[in-house]
Amino acid sequence: MDYFNHNMKPKEKLSRREFLKLSALAVGGLALSSGDIQRVFASRLAAVNQQEPVSDFPENQLLGRICVGEPGTRVDILSEPYWDAPSAGTAWFDDVFEWKQEVVAKQIDPIRVNQRWVETPQGYIYADYVQKVKHMPQEPLNEIPITPTGERGMWVEIVTPYTGLNFDKPPSQYWLTSAVRPRIYYSQVFWAFDMRRDPESGNLQYCLMQRYGAHEDTYWVDASVCRQITPEEIAPIHPGAGNKHIIVDLRYQTLSCYEGSEEVFFTKVTTGGYNYEEEKWVTPIGTHTIWRKMVSTHMSAGPAVGNYDISGVAWTTLFDNHGAAIHSTYWHNYYGTARSHGCVNARPEDAKWVWRWTEPEVTYYPGELIIQGLNKSTTVEVIQA
Repeated sequence: MDYFNHNMKPKEKLSRREFLKLSALAVGGLALSSGDIQRVFASRLAAVNQQEPVSDFPENQLLGRICVGEPGTRVDILSEPYWDAPSAGTAWFDDVFEWKQEVVAKQIDPIRVNQRWVETPQGYIYADYVQKVKHMPQEPLNEIPITPTGERGMWVEIVTPYTGLNFDKPPSQYWLTSAVRPRIYYSQVFWAFDMRRDPESGNLQYCLMQRYGAHEDTYWVDASVCRQITPEEIAPIHPGAGNKHIIVDLRYQTLSCYEGSEEVFFTKVTTGGYNYEEEKWVTPIGTHTIWRKMVSTHMSAGPAVGNYDISGVAWTTLFDNHGAAIHSTYWHNYYGTARSHGCVNARPEDAKWVWRWTEPEVTYYPGELIIQGLNKSTTVEVIQA
């Protein structure tokens, strides 16, 4: 087949049973000797550090990654762009395909909002399940820039469908410990603060971390799939414009940016559900004031609000005290349908535009700002038309 599946060979996989055994041993470490504990963590680290090779995805070509579900989730490939079409094959979570074009369903499905399908060489895949990606190898820097505080660091964007990680010590964050083979994905943003030669491949690697919302786990990633974000590209948009405000329409799943009465930006988004009786996963209706902005953050929540743990969420603009934000999304393509846990999910390029346009400005370093006081930031009005 012509899709680009770079999953592990069976003999390289750490089975779920083996992982749970290691995890249980680690949690129950008080019953083990120090030598046993060291061997447990060494085994776990060795399993995780079976680094996936730098992929041979075609360069600078439009691709699609199956992004919904988790490892083992299957998605149908159909011979025509509608749900009752004959099967043409099966795709799995993280499979990557050539994205030929996006088309409208040949037969309208009345129970779905989106009628978009992605044409691939193998057939058609429902567009909600496919993240639009590219593989754009970068020339690694000779050294990491120095920040105003004298430390080294820069914001980087992942520019490959996915890539594996190396660790110097076992990680602590759930998104890392729960995965047999942790990966990060196209459009995620991290802070790079160190570099080295990979001991095995000799390739340059950056050491990445999340500056906000996460424990201080660090991970080595091939530098060629990390694009440096420069201060110039996050400069404010229309900084002198007056009366900036945003309207998020829950009924139509849209976001509009206004300068006075003029609409200057419009996009489809994904907001929270409509279960008002239970007040579950609802994007809060009303007029809000942006109170925090981050180039990138970690987002997590327990079972009460959906049980998610998501790294490298870029271009985050918080506007509600309970955590609702406008932010970039890489784990679905549902735009136009209400399916989030309360946030306003946007395509990476749209979330970045909104982040740059909203006030106040956030400087490249530290890449985060908490706004104090009234009438000092852009308002976000959430309506149900």
